[in-house]
Amino acid sequence: MAGSTEHATTAGEDATAAGVVDGPGWSRPGLDIAAGRFPLSVERHVMHMVGELVPGVTTGTPHARYYALHGLVAEHADAKGLTVEAAQTLLRRAEVALAAVSFAHHPQGLEWLPRAHGVDAMARRLQGGTVTMAEAEVPGKDGYVRNAWGFWGPYAGSETALGILAPGPMPVPGALLDRKAVRHGLGEVLELAAEDELHVDELGGFGERLCVCADGDRPDGAWLAKLMCGPGGSTDGGARSRTRRETIRLLARVVATHHVTSFTRDVGPVLAFGDFLTRDVVTREMNVAAAWRGVVLRNYSVGAWRRLWSWLVEQVDGLLPVEELADRFAAELPDIALTAFLSDLPATQSTTGVSLTAEHDLRSADDPLPLAELRVLAAGARRVDELAGPAREAFLGRRGVELGPEWVQWRLDEARPGGLRDLARRLTHDLVARSQRIALAKARPRTDGSLWLPTRLHERDGLLYRTSQEGRGDVGLRLDQLGTVLATCGVLHYRDERWSVTGRGKVLVG
Repeated sequence: MAGSTEHATTAGEDATAAGVVDGPGWSRPGLDIAAGRFPLSVERHVMHMVGELVPGVTTGTPHARYYALHGLVAEHADAKGLTVEAAQTLLRRAEVALAAVSFAHHPQGLEWLPRAHGVDAMARRLQGGTVTMAEAEVPGKDGYVRNAWGFWGPYAGSETALGILAPGPMPVPGALLDRKAVRHGLGEVLELAAEDELHVDELGGFGERLCVCADGDRPDGAWLAKLMCGPGGSTDGGARSRTRRETIRLLARVVATHHVTSFTRDVGPVLAFGDFLTRDVVTREMNVAAAWRGVVLRNYSVGAWRRLWSWLVEQVDGLLPVEELADRFAAELPDIALTAFLSDLPATQSTTGVSLTAEHDLRSADDPLPLAELRVLAAGARRVDELAGPAREAFLGRRGVELGPEWVQWRLDEARPGGLRDLARRLTHDLVARSQRIALAKARPRTDGSLWLPTRLHERDGLLYRTSQEGRGDVGLRLDQLGTVLATCGVLHYRDERWSVTGRGKVLVG
């Protein structure tokens, strides 16, 4: 044993002397640097608040019929005593059938509704006219989905929160599942799921009954509409269902009083700016309205950090010193005093206390990206002292966090005696250091001994290099998904490029 140790040590010294380090023999060499999400971790507060304000809907749940479909599978598996593996197979085959019928009903898709889950993956089969169930339902790169549980994962938390399913490792009927409604509304899907092949040209007749576009005329849609909009649609004693109901009432009121084509694009500014929320006889009585104002305004700042960071990472070509990256940021900005930059910002509040459209206007201007987003951040910092009550609390979240509005305000105050370019250089160092801390905090050892480090930008001895580009999209507010879920259970309706509230919706939400 001693001889073996000595041999290993000598070999290691020889390798080091030769400039080669292999690492331990029991693990793969190097780091797994597959990029992670949220490199600055500025999104957490907005995502948490949106989860509180829209319980039961996520950015991955745009279709009401999957809530019912998974409830149907749970009911059938429970009634037949299916094993976990058999329930998985049934769920996948049912989702394949739903996707095939939806494609047959709308081969080109719909302007207002995302395609059924799995349609894109099955495009070749669907366009060819035949879906062989045994091939399409198998999870993996050749099937409609990679996960053994199909698309249940994105919906599971929402379905459990709504009481459609009970918590567990497989779909189990929950206390609020209407077994009769899902059977009558979607029972034919189980018959299609049992087929060996589905022929697209024979599925058109099922479209009105089984397509994901169903507008609530089906029994499962009427049941889900009451569950989503009613005061008792949850298993937590009612608090979260009341919040969801208020958010739905708020959305419906905006739709009824404004021209809305896209929920996030058109409803978001109404929630963030102007006096509609306090002037309207309905919305001024809603507790969630002020919270939504704070969340939407905070999301402008979150989006600004994401765009600014994406732009910075884009500037890194090859090995780049941190100081040079800071200089590149500074060079994109006018050489002016910080006080001049701040005084040139548009007003964020009127003399009567109304929230003005500063962030929206700044992002719509023709300024270069780094300047525009820095101005958005500065406008958000100004709102720290302008907002009050629930709107301010929802806007700020946990107090004083790095890169939050208060932190930006402090950084601006600290840098006020200097120039705008000096601020840019300081922020570059702040962002690079934070990104490295976040990546290290998320790093995890693999079972093979390697280390997973989720980052696209790496720093070594003051030199930066990137492995890929960063995204710069906004954090989803779930308004689009909430809107399409409500539409496909009969609460909202889309026609002539405009959303409206249905008769059922008016009855349910007032």
